[in-house]
Amino acid sequence: MSLQFRKIPVLLLLLAAALLCGCGTYSNLKKSTGKLVRDFRAPDDDLKKTVFRVGLNNQVATAQQDMAAVIDSRYIEALPQSCPNLFLTGPENSEASQVLSLLFQKSIDPADNLTLIRIGKQLGISAIVSSRFSAIAVRQKDSGFLWFLKKLPFAWVSATTEVYDTETGAKYLDQTFTRELKLDEESAESIRKGNVSSVPAVEKAAFEIIQEMTDAVCDTVIQKPWKGYVAKVSGETLTLSSGSLSGLSAGRVLKVYEPGQRIQGSEGQIFQLPGKKIGEIKITTVFSDSAEAVAVSGGGFQMDNVVKTK
Repeated sequence: MSLQFRKIPVLLLLLAAALLCGCGTYSNLKKSTGKLVRDFRAPDDDLKKTVFRVGLNNQVATAQQDMAAVIDSRYIEALPQSCPNLFLTGPENSEASQVLSLLFQKSIDPADNLTLIRIGKQLGISAIVSSRFSAIAVRQKDSGFLWFLKKLPFAWVSATTEVYDTETGAKYLDQTFTRELKLDEESAESIRKGNVSSVPAVEKAAFEIIQEMTDAVCDTVIQKPWKGYVAKVSGETLTLSSGSLSGLSAGRVLKVYEPGQRIQGSEGQIFQLPGKKIGEIKITTVFSDSAEAVAVSGGGFQMDNVVKTK
């Protein structure tokens, strides 16, 4: 019996315990079972998927609130801690990655999808993560019942994360995380003045949101199949844009797929459908971020062909 199936009784036992122990325990067990899923259900678990992490669009900073740097730091730390079996890269690594990052400093235009696909393949990236943390705000809200209703201040903390697939340009995660916390007037005034760190409950809520965001990204990406790309074809030799950092080694055989048909989305985006298999290749030489391979079967290989595991 495979390791994956041996873990199923463990998951069932944890969930049963959650029902007996209440909501608080359930929340903790949900985190534990999520980690089990990430650890034991990932396909191609001997290979690391390369994920490009766009710099956090931190609107707390633009609001001149004093937690901006702390949120930035926590976000940078959270994803590798949640999902150590991803290989993370960012805009600091190359000129091409800087261009990719610039796309996300504005709203993604429909025409940008093809640029996203092109640069993603060039860099050997499986997925692109873009996250936005909204300014922490105070809002007045009715609280109480019937004639006892009165306006009370609430803190609103919110962030959104998106994950894009570089083979197709499609977005396969778009999720918003929020917290709403009742405040006393003193705490509300502190937040209005930008002194967010003086309200521990709000800081705690922000950190919880960051953890939920990174867990969602990890759960989404880790269960997708590993994929790489042909960066160059020179005679009989194919160069891949993934190497030993992704776990590739000499002698491994991979399947090769051509790009599929392009289709237009409802808002004008251009997506690339997965294509059909056209052959197999065997890796001959491996470098840190690239590899060379030769054909085993099939042919007509070109730059931007997708490679996947057998």
